[in-house]
Amino acid sequence: MLPSNLLRARVKQGRVYPIYAFLDENTLSLTERMVEAFRKGVGRRKGELRERLKVFEDEGFDYRLVRGLSKILERRCVFEVDAPIDPREARRTVFEEASRVKAVSMDEREKIIRSVATKLNTHPEALEKALYSDVEEELILGEFDPLEQDKLIKYYNLSLTQTLLFKSMRMEFTASGNWKNIFRAVKRLGLMYSVEHNGRGYTVSVDGPLSLFKMTDSYGTSLAKLLPQIIASESWKIRADVLGRKKSRIYTFELESGEVKDIVEDVIREDLLEQKLYDSTVEERFARSFHTHDSGWVLRREPEPLLAGRHVMIPDFSFEKRGVKVYLEIMGFWTQEYLERKISKLNSITNLDMIVAVDESLACSKLQKLKGRVIYYKKYVPIKPILDHLKRVEEAIIEREAEELKMERIRLKGDIVSLEELAQEYSVTVESARRTLQTTDFEGYRRIGDCYISDAKLTELDEKLSSLEKLSDVLATIEAYGIKNPYQILGALGYNIIWDGLDFEKSKIKKAVDKRLP
Repeated sequence: MLPSNLLRARVKQGRVYPIYAFLDENTLSLTERMVEAFRKGVGRRKGELRERLKVFEDEGFDYRLVRGLSKILERRCVFEVDAPIDPREARRTVFEEASRVKAVSMDEREKIIRSVATKLNTHPEALEKALYSDVEEELILGEFDPLEQDKLIKYYNLSLTQTLLFKSMRMEFTASGNWKNIFRAVKRLGLMYSVEHNGRGYTVSVDGPLSLFKMTDSYGTSLAKLLPQIIASESWKIRADVLGRKKSRIYTFELESGEVKDIVEDVIREDLLEQKLYDSTVEERFARSFHTHDSGWVLRREPEPLLAGRHVMIPDFSFEKRGVKVYLEIMGFWTQEYLERKISKLNSITNLDMIVAVDESLACSKLQKLKGRVIYYKKYVPIKPILDHLKRVEEAIIEREAEELKMERIRLKGDIVSLEELAQEYSVTVESARRTLQTTDFEGYRRIGDCYISDAKLTELDEKLSSLEKLSDVLATIEAYGIKNPYQILGALGYNIIWDGLDFEKSKIKKAVDKRLP
């Protein structure tokens, strides 16, 4: 955030709009020169650096922009006291010595300085320098971590938005993703909230207990600190009630991701890339282990929020397949209060398939209150019981789709139709199609493996194969028809393969029986 006196905003028809800095030539040039001024300021007094920065204000740039950018750059500086002795100790000793004299003349002052310098085992000149060397303007710029011009502008725009929210009484927002970090921040900042499902996603209204009775800066500060986590989502929208300067009027502030994508958003995401993906080694180990199994289920980390009364719960993982979701919550530690709250939330979520994995060393009688599937683990979450459950869920999906497919009037289109193509056409799994059609015949077609081939196409193929002998030529001919199971075709047409040792090129085919095609 920036000091409130550096806020740049305009008001129009009851709405307030921040005046953002854009990545235009003038602003980029300004930031480049300011960064260079800080680079050259290393080893110099802070007061001298600020005098150099005032030049940009004299050139016509808004002083609030220049000072706002300067504030951000100062946060990347290390300012040091350049004095041989502690300034506070020097002042205290000098003032104690001076208090013994009724009136201090210049001569008396010099005597006091010399006397104190002797006591502190230093020179009078060093003492004079140390007296006020910790005053802000006298601090020395020791280190500076430069920032690229575009990033500086984006950090400024973020800080400007936070400064506007500093006077917020209430904020409402929607977001896609990053929910766990958002609600962690809400809790850490001590904010009260309510959540509603709007059909397309979630709308969160954030209030504070004091905001209902008295508008305080501390509440606005908390809201402002929540902003980076909201912006880190893939898409978002906020609406806030902002208190005017005279505290007699409230303005509406609205902003969404598309409006500031290029001037704020990506710098936040870059910062969050450095954050840890998993909360614990237990979660990370589970995810790695699950991915080694080819289950066909998509594992998602921290999926969408689940409504638990007026609050939300974000499970650690979800498993997704064919529009079905199974959730996993891992409880690796808890306090009494945490456990009561967690059980209450889990039990208030109904009509969802939830697995709860609990560290067996923390097992207690209260966990018997938990509804749903509970598995216990030691050191790591076992994969087998979860995979077994997902297989049962998948079997139910296949059965349901197979029953639905039986109600369809299935017609084959083309001479060669695979089960995979049929499954895609009717939006079912291949296994569902295989199970439904295992006893189904289609007039004019023959099923070979997972493929239906018309009688006419089989006759045509058989005639071509009868003139061939080498296995490599035969397989190439079958595959040219788009058939993925050439060996099954050979068997169905009555051909045997005569292998010549390990030499594939010398292997041949021969019709074993005179298999008449239907």
